[in-house]
Amino acid sequence: MSVDFGGDDSLCGLAVMINYIECNFSLFFINDLYYKSLLFLFLIFSSSSIYAKSQIDSIRFTGNDTTQESVLLREMYIAEGDYIDDAKIHQSIQGIRDLELFSEVTYYISETHDDRYADNLFSELVIHVEEKIYLLVIPRLKLRDNQLGVGIQLKWENVFGLDHRLKLLYENKGEEEGVKEYRTRFRYNYKNINDSDYSLNLSLISENSVTQSPEFDYQNSYDDSLQMSLFKWHNELHHKNGEYTSIGFGLHQRAHETLSGQYIDDANANFMTFSWGYKNVHKFAYNRQGKHFGFDLEASDSVFGSESEYIKNVLFYRSYYTFKSRPGDNLNIQAQLGYSTDDILGDKAFKLDFRNDLRGYDKNSYQGNSMLLLNMEYMIPSEPFPTLRYLGFIDVGNTYEKLSDIKENSLNIGIGAGIRWKIKSFVKVDLRFDVGYGLADDNYQFTFGTRHAF
Repeated sequence: MSVDFGGDDSLCGLAVMINYIECNFSLFFINDLYYKSLLFLFLIFSSSSIYAKSQIDSIRFTGNDTTQESVLLREMYIAEGDYIDDAKIHQSIQGIRDLELFSEVTYYISETHDDRYADNLFSELVIHVEEKIYLLVIPRLKLRDNQLGVGIQLKWENVFGLDHRLKLLYENKGEEEGVKEYRTRFRYNYKNINDSDYSLNLSLISENSVTQSPEFDYQNSYDDSLQMSLFKWHNELHHKNGEYTSIGFGLHQRAHETLSGQYIDDANANFMTFSWGYKNVHKFAYNRQGKHFGFDLEASDSVFGSESEYIKNVLFYRSYYTFKSRPGDNLNIQAQLGYSTDDILGDKAFKLDFRNDLRGYDKNSYQGNSMLLLNMEYMIPSEPFPTLRYLGFIDVGNTYEKLSDIKENSLNIGIGAGIRWKIKSFVKVDLRFDVGYGLADDNYQFTFGTRHAF
């Protein structure tokens, strides 16, 4: 036999008590305090017996052929031996959904007769998940100035069923001034190290790019970087929401040469990173809800053996709104304010263009050591196919040499429309196609990606 929630048991218990009172209504008209006391004790005993049957004796997961049970248990707000609580069950189910490892998460409570229990009932919470495809190989094609760039990306979103994330990328970006440009990238996210509250993030990147230099005309720059950070949620129940902090370090090496092969120079930046923030964003079938805000710091100094010295700060705020009257819609808002005390290996700390949330503007349109950016999107699902969503957006931003310049310089505005296609079979795959118009440049830009803009 199966039932839904402990709340139903409570209603049944209430019905029993009401029925008893109706059958014995005349007792309330007896002036004998003895009978009234007996009735009162009986009602209390009956109520406590009914609630005792609402205890969860077991929690069982089904459908998790790859995902280990420990990953799911970390998201539970209710445990074996607890009384059935609708709110805690719903929190647990939402926590499992927020992992984004499953296309569906459903549950039910089963009660069977078992002589081992005093009330002769065995209550089991059964949670069923439908796993997504975790290993994905994505070909990459990019057409730029009639040059075709090709590459391949491997994404393993649930390594060993432990919710670890692995990403590998190799990309031939094409040629610039007769020089081949490439990029290789390795990223690994090791969550809950040895079942602790800490997670490790590792990133290795190697690439080259051809840029125009006033002194040498064109130069080829080679970049190699390593970054590691330790991340922790400050949540008493160890769930993936609430306050968090992260601390780490990185190494960045850059070398230059002219296109004729003449060596110019090299530089390095050894830096420390620190992040603090608060995140409580829930993922639903087709949209998101919640807030994420925080502060990121990156500091490089000769104390760390660095040839470059700077302090880079970023404040950010993101909010995702849903509406009761239109549950499939989403209003998404982002604000960022950044400042760096100096250039980073000869480059400005911030860049804004169609790839960096200022849609409608050319590559590297705005560069500076200070930055202000505001974004707003409104997303509407297609009626027959809710996985397909349409949106309109407005991006506002600019870069500056100093923060004080913000008051003196106007903001650049980009407006446009786009399409999102949520592929439920894959982890975190929202195909994105945007057309942006930059009002300041009177220019259009097309953007394609596999994830949200923010």
